[in-house]
Amino acid sequence: MSKKPKDLVTINHLPGILLASAVECERWIEAGLIPVAGRETYRKSGRTYEARMFDPEVIAKLAAEVPAWRARDEANMQDRRGNAARTRNDADDESRLVTPVDDISHRRRQSILAPVRKNTGIYIVEDIRRLDRNNRVTERQPRNSGPRSDRAFVGYRAVFSKDVQILPDGGPTEVLVEFAFAEPPEVAAVALSPSRIGPAEIKGAAEALEARLVELRDATHESCEQEVASWRDELDTYLAAYQDDQERQAILGGILSALEKLDRIHGTDKHGPAGVGRRLRQKLDDIRSKASARRLRHMREAQIREASGYERYAAIFPVARSLERKFVFLAGPTNSGKTHEALRLAGEAQTAEILSPLRLLALEHYERLSEGNFSAGMVTGEERILPEGATHVARTIETLDLHRVVDVCVIDEVQMLSDPNRGWAWTQAIVGAPARLVVLTGAPEAIPLVEHLLAMTGESLDIKILKRKGPLHVERAPVELNKLSRGDAVIAFSRANVHELRARLVQSGRTVATVYGALGPEVRRAEAARFRNGEAEILVATDAIGMGLNIGPLRRVVFSTLRKFDGVQERQLTSMEIKQIAGRAGRFGHHYEGLVTALLEAGPYGRAEAIISNALTGEGTKLRGKAYVRPNQETVMSASGVLQTDRLGHVLRHLNDTLVAGHPDLRMADMEEMIELALLLDTVDMPILDRLSYAIAPVEVRERMAVELLLEWARQHAVNGLVQPPNFGLHTDLLKLEARVKIATTWLWLAQRYPHVYEDVEAVINLRSDLNSKIEEKLIATSIARRKGADEKQRQHKGRRPELKKDRHKQNRSETKERRDRSRA
Repeated sequence: MSKKPKDLVTINHLPGILLASAVECERWIEAGLIPVAGRETYRKSGRTYEARMFDPEVIAKLAAEVPAWRARDEANMQDRRGNAARTRNDADDESRLVTPVDDISHRRRQSILAPVRKNTGIYIVEDIRRLDRNNRVTERQPRNSGPRSDRAFVGYRAVFSKDVQILPDGGPTEVLVEFAFAEPPEVAAVALSPSRIGPAEIKGAAEALEARLVELRDATHESCEQEVASWRDELDTYLAAYQDDQERQAILGGILSALEKLDRIHGTDKHGPAGVGRRLRQKLDDIRSKASARRLRHMREAQIREASGYERYAAIFPVARSLERKFVFLAGPTNSGKTHEALRLAGEAQTAEILSPLRLLALEHYERLSEGNFSAGMVTGEERILPEGATHVARTIETLDLHRVVDVCVIDEVQMLSDPNRGWAWTQAIVGAPARLVVLTGAPEAIPLVEHLLAMTGESLDIKILKRKGPLHVERAPVELNKLSRGDAVIAFSRANVHELRARLVQSGRTVATVYGALGPEVRRAEAARFRNGEAEILVATDAIGMGLNIGPLRRVVFSTLRKFDGVQERQLTSMEIKQIAGRAGRFGHHYEGLVTALLEAGPYGRAEAIISNALTGEGTKLRGKAYVRPNQETVMSASGVLQTDRLGHVLRHLNDTLVAGHPDLRMADMEEMIELALLLDTVDMPILDRLSYAIAPVEVRERMAVELLLEWARQHAVNGLVQPPNFGLHTDLLKLEARVKIATTWLWLAQRYPHVYEDVEAVINLRSDLNSKIEEKLIATSIARRKGADEKQRQHKGRRPELKKDRHKQNRSETKERRDRSRA
């Protein structure tokens, strides 16, 4: 799976990961040993540079290869020194005290070892190692590895064990020791003797080796016993400092668990048996320290969970728990009337709230309620229209009021529970909405996950399955872009592809409306209105139209592709995504049926038709597993106190890793961008909850300008207590206008939370309105200009070639008849 650029690291991080020098890292990159995961360009001092980027997980796995790479580098260096340098060292090498090794001596040693192994039951082998010119061991040479070096150190490695009672109340622990020692002189004399050796000499050498081995073993065991006894006394004193027996048992349990995985302890002649005891003592000290640290960490996590209530998630919504809530799930596909039925139930209640996934939908619900003579209000992240005594309030789901009790709460698009970024808001609404009747609307695939959530609250669920109003058919053939009909919608999955398709359609003389996520809600609404009112023949849109936006008489949905990039990888559309988008075709009351097809350029239509048909007729993948949650303000403050830090990035990372780890019903939402912003905001001197508000502001981390402005606003907030509004011009390209609308929206979002700091709200509302108007003006102007040009070209062409007029008229009639026949089919 490809990684986001923000998940990669530069070459500056490699020395810390590999524990190597920068020079070594450069050499290994050039040799192709360290793979480059990507490249990123940046500008500095007016010049463009390219930085190599690396995957930290891959680099971490390569750390084990570093010794081998260094050995290879050393071998290459030795080769470059040349034969002359090696010749100069030959005389010195001969003068060193080394032991020649040959096959005869090896066979004699094997004869000596055999009775030693049999008599002692100890595993013991030759330990032959090559020496460098400074008489240092460079590499162990295993047994049976072929010809041996003429210059070698010969010794033995023995492995023996003893069961030691380390903890008084625990069972014995096996202490495994690997001891390397030099060959005794009596054994060397027999192994290297130039004369013939008989059985008596072999037996004598074996007895000498056995005596040395037993001596080392017994001394090592005695040393270990002494160190364990001393350590145990200190452990008793250490544990006595804890008054709580539960804490003492937690530490002992951690030690006991670690002792089951006690590593082999190595000893040598240099440090003797006492060195083995000291190493065992050091390991036991480390085990005790880690057990204590683990106890503290677990205690902190338990304190945070206890304070936050996330272990009993339903209990953190006391108002909802005080009501005898009832649930109705109106489950059905797009165009099945579920939202209409939900709003009817809300309209019949004295008080109600409607929770939507988009500000645009909240606005539509607000207007519908106002037209129905309700005392209506609207609350979104950026605006608040809440007259005194409002009975029916339309909200974006993140703004749910957990304390206002209403008769009916409608939660729309409940399948968004499965969204890693925003699913936490639907989890919170379902478990915590303070309403006597909670009405859910969404795809039937969400039923299992909803039932799983309500099992936490013990509340019942009434499911009503709604059928689509009007059939939905997949056409048997693809369609060419220049042969689209009025009322068609072409679906793409990136802003670039939307603009490309739009440009091609406009160039061919068609009028086009455009809807995609980067457009502000006001522009999306205006563009949808142009299509709905017939001012635009064709709609080019992303999957943003799948969220219930009122786009009017859409007859046919045409996929330009069945693949999308989801921020991590390019993948095929899911069945639910295809259903949500295709289901917008054939609006009830406008068309008897809806049609779905794909562009000819989307690829082999047989495969595309099968994918779409299977998605529309199959049951789809059920949403199962755990529901997403996100820590609230109280949890962040509790964690900050327990961890004794106000660094928000550290607190959020800890909560991300531990808050619901192992929970049977919950999992953490994707908080990576939130944590990244928090780490940047930790450089600003303001309270941790204020930094949290800025960290959850609607900012895309990949938009560098937006992030820099957010940090600047936070600094102004902290220093001056007043934040200046953005001051943007209107004369720029479409992409910059869209980015400026998002920045203005972020400013207004923060103004809702800090009205005394963000004062010039009206000015920013007007600025955003002007930016949206400019975007809409550009979209329309391009369409009209190119359409006029196409019409003028057609008139000139007809004026020059009057003889073609009848042929053109005949062709138009033929195309009209073809469209009529296709519509009837």
